[in-house]
Amino acid sequence: MRATDTLSPQNDIISIQFDKSGSMWVGTYCGIYKVVGNNWQLGGLYNSYIQAFFIDKNNVQWGGAWGSGLSKSTDGANWEREKSIIANCVNAVAADRKGNIWVGDWSSGIFSYKDGKWNTYKDDQIKLGDNTVTSIACDAKNNVWIGTYHGLTIYNESTGTKLFNADNSKLPNNDVYSLCVDSKDNLWVGTIDGLVRVNGKGWTVYKSSNSGLPSNLILCVAADAKGCVWVGTEKGVTCFDGKKWVSYAVENSPLIDNRVQTISFRQNKVYIGTSKGISVLNRI
Repeated sequence: MRATDTLSPQNDIISIQFDKSGSMWVGTYCGIYKVVGNNWQLGGLYNSYIQAFFIDKNNVQWGGAWGSGLSKSTDGANWEREKSIIANCVNAVAADRKGNIWVGDWSSGIFSYKDGKWNTYKDDQIKLGDNTVTSIACDAKNNVWIGTYHGLTIYNESTGTKLFNADNSKLPNNDVYSLCVDSKDNLWVGTIDGLVRVNGKGWTVYKSSNSGLPSNLILCVAADAKGCVWVGTEKGVTCFDGKKWVSYAVENSPLIDNRVQTISFRQNKVYIGTSKGISVLNRI
């Protein structure tokens, strides 16, 4: 599934989201597109290098782009830049269980949109590893997990904040690329050198040497409703159900490219965004 018949930035998939009607929206290196049947329709921010794209529970679309900050759309066609925050290169957008929006920037830290007002947090306020925020995930305990190039931060408005890195935890590398929370409230951390599961029992590190991962470079992590965790690498995608690892690559599946950059789910299908388009797999 490609935006064009030839390889172009439009086929470099950064995020896949589904709106309330079930329509698929895609963030690419060349803007945001809506997929209608087999056709791709430009949804906005054309020629923008989209780094983050998210649709919240109210069907509001949030697009983070390199060099042009954060924009939002309520109708999927008209976009307005959020000028209330000093964000130039947005890497991550997520929502907590209360519906508050969290936004991570390349150099300006993290922002939250709560009760109609934007709040700004930087490394000296909530113990971020640095102000380069790469990923955000929110769990059921009102914790906000924030990945940077210098570690992993847990922030809770009531209980405080803590920074984890390779020196004070089992984090295998301080470069955190991706975060997700599964249906059992486990946190999954994708780093440049391995995958980590964090829960009340502690930290478990998975690498290609002790698991079915095809690579230690974790580009994205996503958890489906069945409790399976899907892990994207530069050597394909792997599904882990807690016991068994099953890997898919160009060589053994319909995967269009081995560099897996984003993963999303709709009904019984897995949508895998790569640098060359989208592949669709049936869930195991």
